[in-house]
Amino acid sequence: MIHDWAVTDTHYILFANRVKLNPIGSMAAMCGMSPMVSALSLNPSNESSPIYLLPRFSDTSMGGRDWRVPVEVSSQLWLIHSGNAYETREDNGDFKIQIQASACSYRWFDFQKMFGYDWQSSKLDPSVMNLNRGDDKLLPHLVKVSMTLDAVGNCKSCDVEPLNGWNKPSDFPVINSSWSGEKNKYMYSASSSGTRRELPHFPFDMVVKFDLDSNTVRTWSTGARRFIGEPMFVPKSSNEGEEDDGYIIVVEYAVSVERCFLVILDAKKIGESDAVVTRLAVPRNLTFPMGFHGLWTSD
Repeated sequence: MIHDWAVTDTHYILFANRVKLNPIGSMAAMCGMSPMVSALSLNPSNESSPIYLLPRFSDTSMGGRDWRVPVEVSSQLWLIHSGNAYETREDNGDFKIQIQASACSYRWFDFQKMFGYDWQSSKLDPSVMNLNRGDDKLLPHLVKVSMTLDAVGNCKSCDVEPLNGWNKPSDFPVINSSWSGEKNKYMYSASSSGTRRELPHFPFDMVVKFDLDSNTVRTWSTGARRFIGEPMFVPKSSNEGEEDDGYIIVVEYAVSVERCFLVILDAKKIGESDAVVTRLAVPRNLTFPMGFHGLWTSD
């Protein structure tokens, strides 16, 4: 099952998470007793995670490599969202690909309970997204997948490690789209501070800025009882400038007033006291406490 994918100069990169047919869920779905997604269940039968490398052009296939055969990542991960991917060619002919993404454990992912939404009652209970202390490593985290293939396409190595050593639950990685498919210095994501006694891991309450060159992290946190959705990067101008010369836009939900706010952060100042450019109240009839995916496009 493919949920997200990435693109480099010469390849499409597809995260193929393993699923199988759930016979009981299928019958329940056909009878209208459960959503159609109930027909699927996870398939953790293999300890690796397949990633497919599809050539974008007919002349970019690595030594005639069969693109139908995936590269197997040694860790069993459910790859959720891609932040970026890029490739380099070494002097010895080796082909290196680095992928920045969010991933979680098969032991945590549940089609029918994502984000705590109960389809029968139409109510939201994010407590199901939180785990006991010690199990939080199963939740979505940011990872860096580094693979090396030889000149004919054989995989020489494929390693997975936390992005910048960041171990807090995180998701929705985003970059300045002008650097998509190229080596990027910065990445942003939503994350959890872990300071709440109740719901310590989700919903998210923090925007994280990763400096991938210096391996450092800077953060901006919401106020008490406020949560955020997916951050988006908006460049200050269409002209190519510095990679972090822009804004992070994110929807913030304030529990106490049951209202959403559009928060605009100066991407360069994340981690500083004056990072917030403005906070705009969203009309009450447009309140959506669990903001999901977003996209910024210029005129």
